[in-house]
Amino acid sequence: MVHIEKEIKNDIIYLRLSHRARVDGKSKRIWSVWLGREDEVSEYAKNIKDFSELEFEPMIYDYGLPMVLMKMVERLDLINIINECTVKRKQGLSVGNYIIIATLQRCVKPQSKVHIKKWYESTYLKYIFPKITTYLDSMAYTNHFPYLTDEVIEAIETKIAEKLRIKFNVEMKELFFDPTNFFTYTNPTRENQTLFGHGHSKDGRNTLNLVNLSLICTRDGGIPVMYYAYPGGTNDPTHFKELYPKILIRLQKLKISAPTVILVFDKGNISPEAFKAFDDSGLHWICSVRPSTHKDLNSLISNNFPMYELPNKKTVGILETKRPMFSDAAIKKSTVPDYENPARRMIISFNPEHAKWNELNIKQKLQAKIDIINQFFKGPENRLAKTKRYSKWKSKAHVEEKIRKVIKSNNNENYLELISYNVNELGGEITYNIEIDKEKLEKYLKTLGKSYYMTSHPTMTGPEIIWLYRQQFNVERAFSYLKSPDYIRISPIRVHTDESVQGHTFTCVLGLLLLTLISREVREQFPELSVLTIKELLSEIKIVEFQYPGTQKIKKTINKLSPDAKKLFDFYKLNEILH
Repeated sequence: MVHIEKEIKNDIIYLRLSHRARVDGKSKRIWSVWLGREDEVSEYAKNIKDFSELEFEPMIYDYGLPMVLMKMVERLDLINIINECTVKRKQGLSVGNYIIIATLQRCVKPQSKVHIKKWYESTYLKYIFPKITTYLDSMAYTNHFPYLTDEVIEAIETKIAEKLRIKFNVEMKELFFDPTNFFTYTNPTRENQTLFGHGHSKDGRNTLNLVNLSLICTRDGGIPVMYYAYPGGTNDPTHFKELYPKILIRLQKLKISAPTVILVFDKGNISPEAFKAFDDSGLHWICSVRPSTHKDLNSLISNNFPMYELPNKKTVGILETKRPMFSDAAIKKSTVPDYENPARRMIISFNPEHAKWNELNIKQKLQAKIDIINQFFKGPENRLAKTKRYSKWKSKAHVEEKIRKVIKSNNNENYLELISYNVNELGGEITYNIEIDKEKLEKYLKTLGKSYYMTSHPTMTGPEIIWLYRQQFNVERAFSYLKSPDYIRISPIRVHTDESVQGHTFTCVLGLLLLTLISREVREQFPELSVLTIKELLSEIKIVEFQYPGTQKIKKTINKLSPDAKKLFDFYKLNEILH
């Protein structure tokens, strides 16, 4: 039993907490703790009672995701890398600090720089960065983004790539390239607004000005290693042939031999100029090819293809041949009319699943064409019967012209071969019959499901080439992360000068780098966790801070965590940072 005992020494009463138990039939003190003098203990008890009645105002700080991102920043030494590549006099926060704070905001809570200070003070980062004695708002970034010139960004990317290879063992032998664009609300009228331009918006915002951005990602983790922001409206082949020499220079700086690298890209980037540069450099490549440039292969049917199994256990048909990439007319129109245009390895694949999807899709579209025609002529308006009101449809030629126009609308000229119709005129009355030509459709369906690829690699097998090209999803997924409000949210771009666009896109790509590195690391231990799940679990981790009233003493504790969040808390040893 635990109880309080009194002991008198020199007429002073002392108290101690004791625990007694029976041992061998006798009462024996097991342990005891001195509490102090009786009068002092009474005063303590009064203070404890008063303290229990005080009201605390806890502060809650976002801790998990910001601190894991910051740990990755420190491992990459990003702040020092940015500071080494930029020149700013020692005043206030460094360029590296400003850029990293903006980068972390894009990852944690992507929003306008107007709100960045409020967000920053709601996170545990305020205890990590130097005390901010200057301003932290949109104007601060307007003043600091001009430090990020093309040359500076290239130097920073090169140093980061070296860190990725040496410290993180990121493999850079297989790289994926793709361009995209982002819409803005800027109408350029000044000299420093050259990045804004009109073009085809991939977000469907064709009335707005665009900024183009290309990205090169690794297969290993989908990690971005190069990016370029360039004027909206620039077509893909033009940009690609200008970018290719820069890719080679980057590889040289990283001491990576070009012939050991495979660059994967899609058919929208090909041009004779780019491929002449490829041939001169020795870098290997894999690209898709437009079927319209090899129409003689359209007659190939599924029975012509031997089947192979891919690493995902799905089967595809594969044929291989050799032929030139470009037509003679395309070579003559290019700026390299003397280009030899050699025969290259062409891989033709047949995907049974893709063929089934195409079959269902085309049948639906053909039937939709027929339904539109029937609705027009035989619907509520009944145009063929009400020729007094609709005199135009008294003419057989006009009816035939309308049917043809509907069938081939939206660039579907080939549908004219798949839908049979006839228009008859008898006694001044026009009638028609229309249906899908099942025989021709069946023949056409056998040609579907094919994709064409070309490569310069001499030893990779057909299945290996197909499988590597399919890993193009790494760069496509990177763009989805950049555009998604749940991840980086690069658009809409609400800055209005080239320097600010460059700075904004740079912080977004840096944020993508951090998130993909964290995902790559976590998924080695917890492969079931997606990037979004990792982000949500880390965002669950908060710090609750109490300050004892009337004192400077502060107590910090972590909120109650779900089991999965606790796994990541322990994985990144976040308790060590707290103490």
